[in-house]
Amino acid sequence: MDRAPARAVAQPAARALGVVIYIVLGGVAAIATGIGLFGSYEPIVMLVLGLAALLALILSAWLRRPSRLWPWVAIASALALFIISALARAAYGTLGNLTASRSLVPDLIVLPGYLLLAAGLFGFAPPSEHRPRDKSSIVLDGVIAALSFAALAWVFAIEPVLARHSSPLSLQLVLIAYPSTDLFLLVVTMRIAFSRGSDPVPAYWLLLAALSLMFVGDALYVFADLDLFHYPAGILDLPYALAYLCAGAAAMHPSMRSLTEPNRRRPATTSRGRIALVAVALLVPALLMLSPQIENTTTRWGLFLILLALGAAAVLRIVWALNAAAHSEARLVFQATHDGLTGLPNRLLMEQHLTRLLEQPAADVQVALLFLDLDRFKLVNDTLGHSHGDELLVRVAERLRANVKSTDMVTRIGGDEFMIVLGDVVSVSQALDMANRLRLCLRDPFMVGDMDFYVTASIGLAFASGDDVHATSEALVRDADTAMYQAKDAGRDAVAVFDESMRKRITERMELESDLRSAVALDQLFLVYQPIVRLPAGPVIGVEALVRWLHPTYGVIPPAKFIPLAEESGLIGEIGSWVLEEAVAQLALWSRRSPELEPLYVSVNLSGAQLRDELIVQRVREVITANGLPGSSVALELTESVLMEDPDAAAVTLGELRKLGVRVAIDDFGSEYSSLAYLKRFPATILKIDKSFVDGLVQADSADATLIAAVVAMGRALGITTMAEGVETAAQAKRLLELGCEEVQGFLYSRPVRADKLLEVVESLRAHGLHAIPDRVRRQRPEVSIPTGSGPL
Repeated sequence: MDRAPARAVAQPAARALGVVIYIVLGGVAAIATGIGLFGSYEPIVMLVLGLAALLALILSAWLRRPSRLWPWVAIASALALFIISALARAAYGTLGNLTASRSLVPDLIVLPGYLLLAAGLFGFAPPSEHRPRDKSSIVLDGVIAALSFAALAWVFAIEPVLARHSSPLSLQLVLIAYPSTDLFLLVVTMRIAFSRGSDPVPAYWLLLAALSLMFVGDALYVFADLDLFHYPAGILDLPYALAYLCAGAAAMHPSMRSLTEPNRRRPATTSRGRIALVAVALLVPALLMLSPQIENTTTRWGLFLILLALGAAAVLRIVWALNAAAHSEARLVFQATHDGLTGLPNRLLMEQHLTRLLEQPAADVQVALLFLDLDRFKLVNDTLGHSHGDELLVRVAERLRANVKSTDMVTRIGGDEFMIVLGDVVSVSQALDMANRLRLCLRDPFMVGDMDFYVTASIGLAFASGDDVHATSEALVRDADTAMYQAKDAGRDAVAVFDESMRKRITERMELESDLRSAVALDQLFLVYQPIVRLPAGPVIGVEALVRWLHPTYGVIPPAKFIPLAEESGLIGEIGSWVLEEAVAQLALWSRRSPELEPLYVSVNLSGAQLRDELIVQRVREVITANGLPGSSVALELTESVLMEDPDAAAVTLGELRKLGVRVAIDDFGSEYSSLAYLKRFPATILKIDKSFVDGLVQADSADATLIAAVVAMGRALGITTMAEGVETAAQAKRLLELGCEEVQGFLYSRPVRADKLLEVVESLRAHGLHAIPDRVRRQRPEVSIPTGSGPL
């Protein structure tokens, strides 16, 4: 039997039982002391209670291991001095001795203990940006309260009694120090407790109770010392006994660890209470000085000095309060004009800066603005989480600042978009040099966590001259943004300079994106199908489904134009799902009407967004099941770049899809990674050789033949079918057959056609074979004019 879990449960239970036993026994002993049950053994009981509290402090601090140990060490040291002082006070018999013969040794032992106790309490103060100033304000509040109380105690209690005994000034100061110091500690403890920004924990309440009981005990002791009141010995010791008990219980309570933990919440403000404290504290000695009952010059001078000290403390408190307000205002201004994540100026500050530059009177002033957008940054957030994305943005901001001049302003305007305002008078070539330098500096990998991230950026560059009356910060930002999109359209990781012709293209782009959002609902998308043929002479074994958009204004729009828009706008998932459902449903319809087409399969492109969708396997299963088709009737095509965005996750998802029987095709193989090592990770069934290798296949001394042969050999070694796309001539088909390629697709056999024309194409190909394709089949067109290019869907 495993006893470890039982021990893990038993240890906290045993500690809790120990706390209960300590509180019960200590409370009984303290109350018994107060009512005098122990008689002559009372000093011994008080010593035991003090030592028990000291032992509880030491053991709890050692066992619970708070994040900062020294505050508890300071409190334990103070408690040790209190115990020693009590023994010395009993040995010297100082109680009631108000003459010059009284020994101050016990007082010299206990007063440093108060300093250690104060230091320990300050160890519980919450850390903050302005910690020294916060602690100083706490000290000042305690000093103000203590001085005001000292004035009252001296005038009405201590000075009248000690004057009759001709007591030395040192004794007067000692007697005033006890209750005043206790009050100082009480105020400090309450200020720390209620400035943590959250409700005080039980350990803090126990410490506050211990200090309150010390204050009561010291006040009673001073009254007894001055012979103002007479108490039984047990009553004098009861507050100290209970203070020992509360101090030990505070250390033993589990919440003691939280007293030294950082607290991120902003300290609560109690400005009205502080103002009232300062006002009352200043009024007390001032009113006492005006009282006609005080005739002693020494007392008046003492009150005057206390009033001066109070005034100085109040002035410091007000100065620090004003400084705190100024810092808070400056912090709010900074937060309003700077990015909270990177600390860079935000768009508001950048536009103000641009406006100042554009308002300069010099006619030769030329302002340059760079609009920088990180390419494919959304993939980082989608695959690794926003924490990695935020850290990467911070690293990018640091690198941009390190690669610009001190006069340039780097800003983050949101998301993964940055703007750089060039501060000097620049030419177009200088600004282009800067833009390309920034683009290249981002290519070095960024270390985030334990991973290397590679980043590229698309940068738009716009200019405004000082003599251009129409130049505004808003217009310049818009132009730079337009140029940035042009850089993305050029293939990303590029720089584009704004010109007026771009505005028309961006306007058209925005219109297309807006129209694309309703294209599926308005039934504007349609599919065309291109046959896939097995070498050497057929048959047609499958078709690839390609999406087209019949725009009401611009006509048929090829996927190369609208698929990037769908990816950037987040519509690619919706469109991809529609394509999958439509293509599989059409295949099911063909199978029912023309059983001779079986086992035909349909190949559908899968986007990166769909591959990252956690429900993609479930959706494919539902589509296949709903149409009554086997999994092998569907092939999903993915490009190498999509697979390599997150290879581990892609391998898992593809593995689940293969369990459904679905074929997996790697599209455009050879154009990017083409590594045997990564290919072994993915359960691919088809390699589609990129058209760029097929185009130059029959040329003399073509290296494409060697590359295709290598791909075919790789496929055979892994048991993967090889298919060539973009086959347009019989010579290309013949050479592919010689190289061992198994399947082909291209205009040689058929252009992409609408669904109602596909059966005619398939029958023609079956009837005439590969090497006798009639011209009517080669020249056929779908009902709607379709551009020859085919896109990723």
